[in-house]
Amino acid sequence: MEGTAEARIVAWIEAHLGRVIRIERQPRWRPAWFVDVDHDGALLPLYVRGDREGMEGSVPVSLEAGILERLEAAGVPVPHVYGMIDEASAVVMDRLPGRANLATADSDAARGAIMDHYMDVLAVIHARDTAEFTPLGFPVPADAEALALVNFERFERRYRPTKRRPEPLLEFGIQWLHRNVPRHRYDPRFILGDPAQFMFEGDRLTGLLDVELAHIGDIAHDLAGLRLRTIPEPLGDIGRALRRYEAASGQPLDRVAIEFHTAQFSLATPMSLVGELHAPRAVPETLQYLEWFHQYALTGIEAIAAIIGVDLPPVTLPEPAPGRHAGIADALPDTIGDLTAGDADAAYRRDATARTARFAQRAAIFGPGIEAANLDDIAAMTGVRHPDWQSGDAALEAFVLAAGPDRDAALVALFHARTMRQMLLLEPVLNRTSRIEHLIPLAELLD
Repeated sequence: MEGTAEARIVAWIEAHLGRVIRIERQPRWRPAWFVDVDHDGALLPLYVRGDREGMEGSVPVSLEAGILERLEAAGVPVPHVYGMIDEASAVVMDRLPGRANLATADSDAARGAIMDHYMDVLAVIHARDTAEFTPLGFPVPADAEALALVNFERFERRYRPTKRRPEPLLEFGIQWLHRNVPRHRYDPRFILGDPAQFMFEGDRLTGLLDVELAHIGDIAHDLAGLRLRTIPEPLGDIGRALRRYEAASGQPLDRVAIEFHTAQFSLATPMSLVGELHAPRAVPETLQYLEWFHQYALTGIEAIAAIIGVDLPPVTLPEPAPGRHAGIADALPDTIGDLTAGDADAAYRRDATARTARFAQRAAIFGPGIEAANLDDIAAMTGVRHPDWQSGDAALEAFVLAAGPDRDAALVALFHARTMRQMLLLEPVLNRTSRIEHLIPLAELLD
């Protein structure tokens, strides 16, 4: 282990906190470790969280540590930070008790109580003076437009240099969001940026997790984020949670702003993943990135459709067209899945690779029909039939960049159909939900 990140972590902890009894890499898409320490004869459970790997412009864990320290000082339940390990680009913090996924709550009543507690905590965070956080480098947006787009424009700046091919849906979303900012709102607050990540035990929070996307922005961003977080990790009754926040904070729910921020929050995710998908690395998470890309492109388009009043008809996959060697591809996922894995991390990599092989098998069968349907849609929109998806996407992006608001409804319908085809292709290999998730309309949540 000498010379590795784990060796540096062990050395730092033993120099500052006590003897390391156990260190275990968490099997996930970013470097993190569970560490048990003998601290003056008592067990001290720690969590060591490293910087994201290979994702340009990611927030360093040193900034996240600063946020946690300020929230702890304000009485917000968060893990205590013991320090930074500069040599490993990692922060050492308490390992919170409990578990993280509300789908595993003991009952619906417990889930509701936990979310009540969370919304009360969120109201407390939003009430903090932004001056507490500006020393960390967070700017206070100057006006309503800057406030609405502060998070989105950060992702847009990261997206531009990583883009290697046309992304017509994202270019449409960027234009639409800039044209449709809720200019009636200007109330800068410190917000979490990626809300509803926490540990819980029984019917109470034990602490917040993952505050790396926190910034000074509009509280509607965090409220919109609940609608998106419940996709991978069901949070229960989101309408109840929003009403709880309204009561706890005294802030009326602005539905227009929440819908706008649902769109911008959604579309920030695929923008952040373009680099990983345009130039994939040899990592097991690529299929997960593809899933996130299309799932949140879908919710972004659904939010825009809700704002402008576009009905989105059902979409189906084209007929399958198996190739000559389809049988070999059919056998590959199970072949990979049967491989022996020596530890949890190896099992994670094996299983992710097997899922990727299953997706590749489906893409070989359905891909040509999907691209033909997409080219049909582009021809209907632009009047020109293109020979392949590359030239079609380039033409569609050029069309989007030249189009005015009068084309918004037609483009929303087109992008919804394109995205749904990709989601239907992915559906059998979706990681957490095993089904395509759609936005629940705000009226249905709140009325």
